[in-house]
Amino acid sequence: MSKQIRWSRLGDLIGHVAVVVSLIYVGLQVRQNTAAIQTSTSQSIYQQNQEQALLVMESAEMAEILLRASRDIESLSPVDSVRYRRYLNVHLNTFEAVYSNALQGTMESEMAAGWLDGMSELKCIAGMRQYWALRRDGYHQTFREAVDSAFTVSECAE
Repeated sequence: MSKQIRWSRLGDLIGHVAVVVSLIYVGLQVRQNTAAIQTSTSQSIYQQNQEQALLVMESAEMAEILLRASRDIESLSPVDSVRYRRYLNVHLNTFEAVYSNALQGTMESEMAAGWLDGMSELKCIAGMRQYWALRRDGYHQTFREAVDSAFTVSECAE
C-alpha cells in the first residue's frame, strides 16, 4: 500500500471521527437548549399565575367580585361581570399555554402534569361552565377537547 493511500485513509478516518464528535456536541447543545427553554417556559407561566393571584390578593374589590360570583354569578353588576369574565379568560389562557407547551415538550413535564391535573377543577369555578360554553370556540381545538374531557370527568365538592 502506498504512502499516499495510507495518508488518504488516515484522513478519512480522522474526518469520520470529527463528524461523530460534532454530532455528539450538537446533541449535547440541543439537550441543554431544550432544558433552558423548558425552565424558561415554566418560569414564565408560574410568573403569570403569580401575577393573577396577586391581583386577587392586593385588590379587595377583585376578591369581592370573585366571592360574589362564587355565591351567585347573576349578582354581579355589568362592570363586575366584565372583570370576572376577563379574570376567567386569563385563567384559561394560562391553562392553554401550559397545555400547548406540554404538547410541544417546551415545559418541564412535572410542572405541566400538575397544571393539567388541575384543569378539571376549572369546571368548579363559578361561572366557568357558562363562560366556557360562550367562549370555547376562541381557543385552540385540541385545548377545547382537553377541557371538555376534563369537565366530563370532574366532580365538584359542594
